[in-house]
Formats: sequence, structure tokens, C-alpha cells
Amino acid sequence: MSQNANEIRRPWSQRIFALGLSVMLCLLAVGIAAPVQAASPERTEANSYTCLWYTVRAGDTLNKLAARYNTTVLTLRRVNGLKTTRIYIGQRLCIPRPVPPQPPVPPSPTGTWHGEYWNNTIQSGPPALVRNDPAINFNWGFGSPDIQRVQPDYFSARWTRTLNFAAGVWRFAANADDGIRIWVDNQVVLDAFGFVGAQSPSVDVPLTQGSHTIRVDYVEQTQLAFIQFNFTRVAPLPPPPPPLPDGPRFNNGPWSVEFFANPNFTGPPTFTTVVCCLQFDWRGASPAPGVPGTFFTARFSQVRYFPAGVYQFVARVDDGVRLYLDGNLIMNEFREQSTRTFTANANLGAGNHSIVIEYVQYGGTSNLSLYWDFLGDPGGPRAAAMGPIPYYPPLP
Repeated sequence: MSQNANEIRRPWSQRIFALGLSVMLCLLAVGIAAPVQAASPERTEANSYTCLWYTVRAGDTLNKLAARYNTTVLTLRRVNGLKTTRIYIGQRLCIPRPVPPQPPVPPSPTGTWHGEYWNNTIQSGPPALVRNDPAINFNWGFGSPDIQRVQPDYFSARWTRTLNFAAGVWRFAANADDGIRIWVDNQVVLDAFGFVGAQSPSVDVPLTQGSHTIRVDYVEQTQLAFIQFNFTRVAPLPPPPPPLPDGPRFNNGPWSVEFFANPNFTGPPTFTTVVCCLQFDWRGASPAPGVPGTFFTARFSQVRYFPAGVYQFVARVDDGVRLYLDGNLIMNEFREQSTRTFTANANLGAGNHSIVIEYVQYGGTSNLSLYWDFLGDPGGPRAAAMGPIPYYPPLP
């Protein structure tokens, strides 16, 4: 009986030994194969990528995003630290993208714009994309200039080109969403770079015969992205005015004017017009149709030719005023106050210069006047000298 039992047990022990040996061989085989196995696409992509930042919109899912950008749900979850597949409108996701090498950009041929694109809104650092564009006429929708290199939202661009212009007044116009800034010969002539949403700004600039360098800056925040830019000659070139003699000269227009029915330039302007000069005394009344007599703002702008020299800008105001010259703030008295006079000096080179006056009225008396005097001395300091003149009584 004992001998028969041993004979029965032996096959079971042999089977257990054989099973254990098989398991060990399988584990050993897996361990040997693992080092030579190619890394999975998900892991390779997650370990070497750059982020294309995407803002989630209504109807988006990880599956749709993965299919659109040729990746996987697992990769999107891994690089964004998502524990589930749920995403939310407004959430920013990193879409991992391999960065193809930037091909060398040839010199801009005649008739093209030198385009530079950044994955930020301030044109900081080296551009993510450089190319030659035949025209500034793009409608990217919810996309980007190059989905492999430029993210759909929060990007900026710059186009530069030197052209030969006939003498005359040229109108530079744009249709953009979001912001745009236009330069002519390194001078800002239109600045709507901080605007968010669709806009169609334009500016008239007098140009002499010859070559002029045009630069267009663009920024996209979120949602739709598009820009169209063009220019056309609208009038002959007026003769340059001589330097202003001593004494105030208020007839210094024309000025393009925008009135806002609020004290912070919010929303589209309530009323727009063109005026010949800046010499107003509204006496607390409404300055324009639809604009209240208190708590309103106004913006006056023009591009004007100045002979070289030092100029003093004089503003008399109740309540506040800001003065920008070529996009630089040279007078900042933007606050509630009684009627006062302020000055700012600037050394200008001969050429076109943009002037922007911002005015705010809170309550009580309301008036604004501005003129400038030619002081001569072109070799004087270029820094603006700001400071209030002693208090003057209100206008009668």
C-alpha cells in the first residue's frame, strides 16, 4: 500500500516541478525580451515632445482631440496628469507634438513678407516658425498658422517688408481678431495690440517718394484667429508745415476722435468724429450724442509730419489727460482734478509721428485743450520732461 502511494505521488510532484520550471522559463524569457523591445509610441512621445497648448471648447473630448492631433488618449492623459478622461470647457491641455526641424528660410523675395511666429503673446524669445508670406491675408479659424509648430491660442506674429511708395497719403487698414500694431519706418502709427475681439482699424500716413519699411504685429488670444492687412494711396502728399512759431496754435488737426460713455474706454466707442483742433470747454455738458456729461472718456489721435527739433506739448485739462507720442507715454495726469496745465518736452526727428491724447471726465467742470511749441535746439535731451505748471483758475 505504501509503495503504491509513493508511485501515485511521484507523478504529481513531477507535474508541480514541471509547472514551476515552465513559469520560471516564461519569466526569464520576458525579462530577456524586454530590453530589446521597442518603446511604445505613447511613452516615446511623452518623453520627448513640446506642448501645443489647446483650450478645451464645447463638444471636445479626449478621443476627438487624439484623433485630430494624431496622438492617443493615453498620451494626453499622461502628459496632462489626468486621472480620468473627463475634460472641461476652458481647460488648457498640452498636446504633445514632435518638433520638426525648422528649414532654413531663404531671403525674402520681392513681393513677400518676412513672417515670424511665436508661441506666446509678447513676441518673446526665438520664433517657433519663420517663413515668407506672399500676403497678410489669413483666416485660421480655431487653428493656427502651422499646427506642427504654433499653438492655436495665445500666439503672436510679426510681418516685415520694405516697399517703394509713391509720394502721398497712404491708408493702412486691417481686419483682425485679436490685436494689431502697425509700424512705418520704425514708428508706431496705429496701436490696437491690446484689443481683444474682432476689429477693423485704419490710419492715414503721409509718405514721401521712396522706400519705406512696414511692420505689422499681431496677437491671438483665444477663439477665432484672423488678419487681413492692406494699404492704398488716398490723397496727394501735403507740403510739410514749417516749424510753429512761438505762441499757442490750437488749429493742429485733423484729429480722429472716439467718445466712450464710461470712464475706462470700455467697449466700442459711443460716437466717432473728426475735429480740427483740441480746444474744448464742455462746462459739464454732453460732448457728443449718446455721451453723458460726466464719467466719460475720449481718445484723440493723428499722424503728423514734424520737422526735426525739440517741441513742448502743453495740455490744459479738467479732469485727466494722457499723451502718447509714437506709442510712448510722455504725459500721465490721468486722474480727477480741477483745471490744470501740464507740459512735456520731446526731441523729434524729421518725419511722421503719431500723437494720441486720452481724456477722462468724472464730474463738474469739463475742458481740454492741447497745443505744441517749437523750441528749436535739436541737440537737446530726448527724454520727455514732465511736470505741472502752477495752478490756474478754471476757464470762464
